[in-house]
Amino acid sequence: MNRKRKPLERNKCMNSPDLDQIWQHILESVRSQGEIDPVTCRDWISRTRLIYLDPQTARVYCPSRITQSILRQEQALFETLLCEQTGTPVSLQLTDRVEQQTEPAPSFPSTPPATPSVPLLQARFNPEYTFDSFVEGTSNKEAYAAVYNSCIQTGIRAFNPIMIYGNSGLGKTHLLHAAGNWLRLNRPEDKVIYMDANTFVDLLIEAMKSKTVDSVKSRLTDCDFFLLDDIQNLRRSSSQEIFFTVYNELISQNTQVMMTSDIHPQDLSGLQARLISRFTSGLTVSISRPEFDTSRAILRKRIEGKEEQIRIQDDVIDYLASTFSNDVRNLEGSLNRLIFSATLENPEVIDTAFAKAVLVNEPIVDRQKELTLHKIEKAVTNFYGLTCSDLEGKSRQKAIVNARHICVYLARELLHTSYSQIGQQLGGRDHKTIASSYERAEKLIRQDQAFSLAVTRIQESLQ
Repeated sequence: MNRKRKPLERNKCMNSPDLDQIWQHILESVRSQGEIDPVTCRDWISRTRLIYLDPQTARVYCPSRITQSILRQEQALFETLLCEQTGTPVSLQLTDRVEQQTEPAPSFPSTPPATPSVPLLQARFNPEYTFDSFVEGTSNKEAYAAVYNSCIQTGIRAFNPIMIYGNSGLGKTHLLHAAGNWLRLNRPEDKVIYMDANTFVDLLIEAMKSKTVDSVKSRLTDCDFFLLDDIQNLRRSSSQEIFFTVYNELISQNTQVMMTSDIHPQDLSGLQARLISRFTSGLTVSISRPEFDTSRAILRKRIEGKEEQIRIQDDVIDYLASTFSNDVRNLEGSLNRLIFSATLENPEVIDTAFAKAVLVNEPIVDRQKELTLHKIEKAVTNFYGLTCSDLEGKSRQKAIVNARHICVYLARELLHTSYSQIGQQLGGRDHKTIASSYERAEKLIRQDQAFSLAVTRIQESLQ
């Protein structure tokens, strides 16, 4: 969760506006976590309503069977969010009746527990995210091997910590959940803590407010495996000092630490240098966009055993793999949208013509026109009437310096290229120089209208 919710007051009358507000908070949390497809949130979950709530039960109105099915599949997630709202474990009930409920007004605890444990330290893992359901390929085999081997080994940790980095939607969270599911099944005696960095920060801030930091630190370090997702969200957090001591204790007691990040740890500006140094002291592996063969294997895995219900031509699988594989979520989302449309329109078989008609408005990946750092450099030089040698040289003329800043900025924003790689392309400049150039570009975009317009026009030319 991105932010803590205070438990409801004791004996507070739950009228409709109260329930609507609570449910809107929960729907916002579901959308922000990104565990449910945005289209599903918009078209189905957004139509639900919380119509009754007491300390044990939450009754939710679902206008269709599809909506009920979606909420049943995500029941654990919604019960966790409801628990965070009320401060007590709540059971989710679904109904297709929206009549006003007449049960007595609910009663909730007047104060939250000093150290909340139900949602934060009891790890919940998506049962569909397993090692078996993870499709291994060239783009992710190192990350897969690192996480799997860390689960099966005993004794001294060969690589600690393990840091997996790569763009959103490529399977980093899947691997952490797969580790949790495997450990629960095969090593139930091991204690596993999993959370995302936002939740971790919320927990520490709450501990500082309630003066329970030592207790929380003790519980965080009482584990055999510590899994932290989206470590980049620790940037500029006031809790870094506490995390530093927690991290050192975990490593010293031989707890296996696994973390994920959207970018290489060396590029995590806003984190203490000593933290970055420790993050890179173990094993750092990347996970990238799935190549064509892996994309095709992912799609076949998703329809495995359902061939009789999902009649889809091989050409369609190839079309999806080559067109929607900028990340795994988008790839699987395109398949889900196609299957859903087929259930509505009931074609004899899902062929390429049907697929293109259904997915006509979806963002595609043109593998023949993939963006590269060199193409960004050419677009910038064309806009300013310069040459690549000008950008890569040592000139401090304003136009050339601004062009260089834009090249760095677009490379980071569009390609997530590391500072080191950008520096090599731009005349062998060092990591610190490129990082400073990126920060300067961010400032100019906010303060210099002409510079901001140049960035916009160059980006439009690349698209």
